[in-house]
Amino acid sequence: MGVIGAGPACAATTEMYTKAVTTELQGAKWRTSEVAEANQLTAEADARKAQGRYEDAIAPLERALALYENVLGPNHPTVAKALSNVAVLYRERGDYAQAEELHRRALAIREKALGLDHPSVASSLNDLAVLYRTKGNYAQAESLAERALALQKKALGLDHPDIAQSLTTLAALCADKGDYARSESLHERALAIREEALGAGHPDVALSLNNLAALYRAKGDHAQAERLSERALAIEEKALGPDHPAIALTLNNLAVLYGKKGDYARAEPMHQRALAIRRKVLGPEHPDVAQTFNDLASLYLDKGDHARAEALSERALAIREKALGPSHPDVAQSLSNLAALYIAQFRIDEAVKAAGLATDIQDRNAAAVLATGSEDQKRSYMSTLVDQTHLDIALHIQHAPATLDAARLALTVLLRRKGRVLDAMTGSFASLRRSLAPGDRALLARLTSVYSQLAAEVSRGPQNAPLAEYRGRLAALEQERQALEADVGKQSAAFRAEQKPVTLPDVLEAIPEGAALVEIARYRPYHPHPDTQSGHWGAPRYVAYFLGPGGDPTFTDLGEAAPLEAAIDALRRALADHDLTHDPRPAARDLDRLLMEPVRKLLGDTRWVFLSPDGPLHLVPFGALVDEEGHYLAERYLFSYLTTGRDLLRFEDRNAASREPPLILANPAFDESSAPTAPDATHRGVRSLDMVTQGLLPLQGTTAEARTIAELFPESRVLLGADATEEAVKAVQGPLLLHLATHGFFLPEQPVPAALLKVPGHAPTPAELAALRQRENPLLRSGIALAGFNRRRSGSDDGVLTALESAGLDLHGTRLVVLSTCESGLGEATSGEGVYGLRRALTMAGSQTQVMSLWQVDTGRTRELMQAYYQRLAGGAGRSQAMRDVQLAMLANPSTAHPNLWASFIVSGDWRRMEVYVRSRKAGEVAKGARGCACEQTGGEPHAHGAWLTALLGLCIAARMRPSRRA
Repeated sequence: MGVIGAGPACAATTEMYTKAVTTELQGAKWRTSEVAEANQLTAEADARKAQGRYEDAIAPLERALALYENVLGPNHPTVAKALSNVAVLYRERGDYAQAEELHRRALAIREKALGLDHPSVASSLNDLAVLYRTKGNYAQAESLAERALALQKKALGLDHPDIAQSLTTLAALCADKGDYARSESLHERALAIREEALGAGHPDVALSLNNLAALYRAKGDHAQAERLSERALAIEEKALGPDHPAIALTLNNLAVLYGKKGDYARAEPMHQRALAIRRKVLGPEHPDVAQTFNDLASLYLDKGDHARAEALSERALAIREKALGPSHPDVAQSLSNLAALYIAQFRIDEAVKAAGLATDIQDRNAAAVLATGSEDQKRSYMSTLVDQTHLDIALHIQHAPATLDAARLALTVLLRRKGRVLDAMTGSFASLRRSLAPGDRALLARLTSVYSQLAAEVSRGPQNAPLAEYRGRLAALEQERQALEADVGKQSAAFRAEQKPVTLPDVLEAIPEGAALVEIARYRPYHPHPDTQSGHWGAPRYVAYFLGPGGDPTFTDLGEAAPLEAAIDALRRALADHDLTHDPRPAARDLDRLLMEPVRKLLGDTRWVFLSPDGPLHLVPFGALVDEEGHYLAERYLFSYLTTGRDLLRFEDRNAASREPPLILANPAFDESSAPTAPDATHRGVRSLDMVTQGLLPLQGTTAEARTIAELFPESRVLLGADATEEAVKAVQGPLLLHLATHGFFLPEQPVPAALLKVPGHAPTPAELAALRQRENPLLRSGIALAGFNRRRSGSDDGVLTALESAGLDLHGTRLVVLSTCESGLGEATSGEGVYGLRRALTMAGSQTQVMSLWQVDTGRTRELMQAYYQRLAGGAGRSQAMRDVQLAMLANPSTAHPNLWASFIVSGDWRRMEVYVRSRKAGEVAKGARGCACEQTGGEPHAHGAWLTALLGLCIAARMRPSRRA
């Protein structure tokens, strides 16, 4: 991105060492002359570095190092300083191995001689962080930079120039990982320190301006980036010589901006001047030279000069592979640019190969980055890979639809990247829950506590507390959440070691016989010839990939996203309408025509579909769509919902055993201090709530629902009324199943109240703004109500279990979570990562399968549906098949045939049969159901239940339903 890491150590530090050495050697005049010579050589080298003559500075610094070692011995702090100076120059020339050796030696000397908390130790840590960032090792670099900054703040205060160096390093790393908000805050702080300490015309100020400009360019704010780069160039041309590398960097960044505006006549000479400076000062094989080659090649590609673009791209790739190694992010960038060039030249096979290599490098690096950081930081990093993902898909769909290798690449990138952040968080949590180390359990307990505190603060609001105090509390909790989530990632080394890249054969082998996977993706087309408004990327579209019998992926282009998403919205509104005289079938047919009608051509005779939607399609019950013959798709297909087809591999891990019997909570006492309230005339008997305006009415019918389930699972623990508490849910440890029958909610996003942003004399800090955004975190806008909700008090809790708190539950080994509530399946649907709401949170908590609703549901009908669903589960049906059986029975009954009544609940996750607990008729004892265990591997596919299906007739009668005999 063209960001400079850290500048040279400040003059005050060099002077401090010179005085210390002179004082130390007083009385040994025969040796002070050698030190004086070393000091003089160091000064000469510093002058050459200031002029950008890095190669010329190496020899005097190495001579000074030898003199210091001869006079002071190998373990003196001044020797460490000299080692660091030489190491920086080796890094600048691209000799990273030698630079690392010298930096590590300097660090060891300083830690031993000066102590672990000395600011010079921080300087060495920062030097190493810059080096590791240059090498692409972001995780190790960030850890070192954070440690350096903490030491400097403690030793030097908040406004020392050395603080600006560490802030700059950390800001650059945040930008590399897509965390632009934090990067901007850190860069701005570094700029302010430098302007105050060094003056507005200092070259280090220009460095900070350049860094901010590169950040704004990455964010797409080209006007702001251009303004800052031009200001930086003016400072540098006045303060530095015409051939300084800093000027080359600024010229290169400005040229990229002009090129994006289509001003090629202005951009090309700047690139050429930057290239000349870098080749002269750094040598022809330096990675910075490769960056200019790369940027200049992109300009020629945009101009249509393919021959020059190819020559420069290949040269950049060769330099980077030699200097940085084959797995560096910059190598992936060069390969991606070559793929774009080959697309423009219609060299499809070469484009697929280059794009595939770039994707593989990015995925290998992603595995390391995703092992650290908070969930927000993981999401930010994955956002930096979106362009490559879209390029891989567009390469296939637009430019090589008949090329099998292109189809394999496109589907592979989807299987590897959809839901990666969810997988990383789920795996890290699971790893620590399996750990026997007390510290790991304590870490999870603290994180769970912070989740609860954040939820409580947001639920209560500032109340009567001063707004500044409230903002401060939120900011402190938000910062602790981020830090604890990062610690969870660091501690889960065992999980990281288990990961391997997903391949198409792996996923194909995991698809059960008779089934197929449909992977849907939202992507942006790639156009080789850009325009100045949208660049290379077109309007979003959808594509569906099919993987099943035959082994090779096929696809259908579903067209532009806008009309499809309008049809999604229309259908969701039609299905959620409680006026059962309203016919949703026209809207269902409209969406089917755009979405599933093309997919059916791929499905052929397949009737069992593993479905991985994308974006708002996660909020659609596909069984409620209507085909050309007027049939609901539930009548023809069994849909098993997944976040990604990669889930099929995760479900093969059957080692997690449940640790507690089923837990069933129902009919919570929302207001324990008063008698149950009778429903008023406006109460529709739905399991929903308005958290803002009114209290909740009891759901007395859910008591019967709970008792029916408990009869089918006799070991169940049932909590009703005042016992149905938030505390009880948070105390679970891997129950076989968890059933919650209560009010649920998903609140639409609202702007942060203006009052919270306005505190006289105190503007919100970046940390406070980030914390205030927690008020609109989708995991805090989704949840369920439990005992004490109306009083917002239940023991030490508030009676509201948010999705954020649910993520901290211990559901490792839990086969099934059923939220028999309204809107429990809703959330903020994001492309590539699923739904941010209870569905995601319960997956992170470790549950295998989630049953949730997509709109407000009627209490009585929900009770009947749930009773029938559990009857089928107890009879041995798979978790997805059991829901379909119930839906078909309701559809066949005129009184429940409206999809508002039968289509609300979807089953997401593992589809298979689960262990069941049945009561022996002879002895009355409780035993684990052997049938459920034996059948679990076969999955419970459609129409494969055997003789016990006949027995369901009696169960259906008991539930006042009739099963459908339609295929």
